[in-house]
Amino acid sequence: MNEPAAVQFFHVWDTYAKVVAANYMFHRELGAAVKVVLRARFGARPFSVLDLGCGDAATFAPLLEDFSLIRYRGADLSEAALALARQNLSRLSCPVELIRADLLSELSAAPQSDVIYVSFALHHLATQAKAQFFQLAAQKLTPEGLLLVVDVVREEGESLAAYHSAYCAWLRDTMAVLDESEKDAICDHLMNNDFPEPSSALKAQAEAAGLQIIETAAPQKWHRLLSFGKR
Repeated sequence: MNEPAAVQFFHVWDTYAKVVAANYMFHRELGAAVKVVLRARFGARPFSVLDLGCGDAATFAPLLEDFSLIRYRGADLSEAALALARQNLSRLSCPVELIRADLLSELSAAPQSDVIYVSFALHHLATQAKAQFFQLAAQKLTPEGLLLVVDVVREEGESLAAYHSAYCAWLRDTMAVLDESEKDAICDHLMNNDFPEPSSALKAQAEAAGLQIIETAAPQKWHRLLSFGKR
């Protein structure tokens, strides 16, 4: 990564770190819900993890320390994020593999896994690409595996434009630790890159791929965990 790109990355990542630390996107509640689902499915049994769009793995890595893992494989497009992830995952006792790849390419190339985890990344895909994601995930899950989707969703009947407007208004009112330029940057990013679906649409795509919903956690109307298994 050249220096301007690296500087841009760390500026964006610093802003996101503030959002996570203040729990504005409900990472704590969603992480607790993920742990409950993993414990219910695997207990003390070891399992393998494929983490798509892993970023720096700062919120997922500590959660995984409470489990016995066969392997962890993470993928992200940012080399800088992967470098941070390598540090954050260093306490795991299992083999750790980090790959620079986009979400769908890695899902297509990866081996079968017991857990496929995607956090705040699926909403970047267009609707048809999300359907492709679920088809691939169904193929790459082991028979007793779990697909865990932590993401933003639109409310039922809420248009994408209405979501963008409401979410930006909400973050401007809520995310008090950010300055105005940081809020502007987040709103600019989501207006141009975020395409969340209603949760019903994601469930329908998953069902068409042969998956069924196991659990839903919704600490806030837009921020949710959807957990799927094979039918």
